[in-house]
Amino acid sequence: MARTCLAERQEQERFNPDVCQRELAALPDDAARLCFLKRHRRRLMDDLHVAQEKLACIDYMIYELEQKRLDR
Repeated sequence: MARTCLAERQEQERFNPDVCQRELAALPDDAARLCFLKRHRRRLMDDLHVAQEKLACIDYMIYELEQKRLDR
């Protein structure tokens, strides 16, 4: 459990705008910055897709419960 909390904190820190800005400024050139930003964007999109899948599951469960209630 403690490892999960630590991992979540590290994940939140990774997407903290201040941390992102510091990491970006520390890179040597625009090519490295572009690579960093594209990788960061890809990770955010991956997280978004995971959240969308979770929402789809919740929406389906809501639908099933509502249908069950209407069938009574």
